Amino acid sequence: MKQTKTFLHAKKLNQITKDSFENWIFDLDNTLYDINLGLFHKVSERITHYIMDKLCLKKEYAERLRRKMFKKYGLTLRGLMLEKNIDPDSYLDFVHNVAHPELEVDSQLKNFLKKLHGKKFIYTNASKKHAINIMDGMGITDQFDDILDIKGTNYVPKPDPRSYEMMIRKFKIVGEELKRTVFFEDTAKNLKPAKKMGFSTIWIENKFNHQDYELNKKFIDFRCNNIKDFFTSISLDT
Repeated sequence: MKQTKTFLHAKKLNQITKDSFENWIFDLDNTLYDINLGLFHKVSERITHYIMDKLCLKKEYAERLRRKMFKKYGLTLRGLMLEKNIDPDSYLDFVHNVAHPELEVDSQLKNFLKKLHGKKFIYTNASKKHAINIMDGMGITDQFDDILDIKGTNYVPKPDPRSYEMMIRKFKIVGEELKRTVFFEDTAKNLKPAKKMGFSTIWIENKFNHQDYELNKKFIDFRCNNIKDFFTSISLDT
């Protein structure tokens, strides 16, 4: 029987091949696209405006509440639902109602994804509508087998372990397949539960989450500048 290669056994990125994993799971925002595009900043601004409008707060206090909810619950929406009785659907519709003209069809990334063997998934704390909007803009929607969004996890966000349990059920990842799965994330703490499940983990570097990385680096197998940096560093043609 042919032995499946795994990322855990690779000491260097160039030892990874297109068939090293059965499941390739990707976060969406600031992972599939370059964080320097600033796309999520627009969403963050709309979150602040939503809080200002719904809770009648000045911008300074709305921003403070947004940061507090994110830090406490891992997702601003989760905190607003539990503490402020915010309707999640109206929130998601508003904050993700953003155009992204900065996005361009990324033929190089699409070619990289096309070469991968196994299944490819999106696992995001955002909405499916937002995910498809981003993926369509990049021209890569057809490269993925399924999407799990925040609605699909009953609004339980990463890094809550319950969210990951729902994720593996959704994507039908069981038994030894857990060890043949890799997860890409820009938020280091979101890699911790995945690593504990047996996944291989890759952190997409960014200066905003560097402190988070220092706290969680023992749960990270590799780090790369961006998603395409990872693909150009591995062996996709072998």
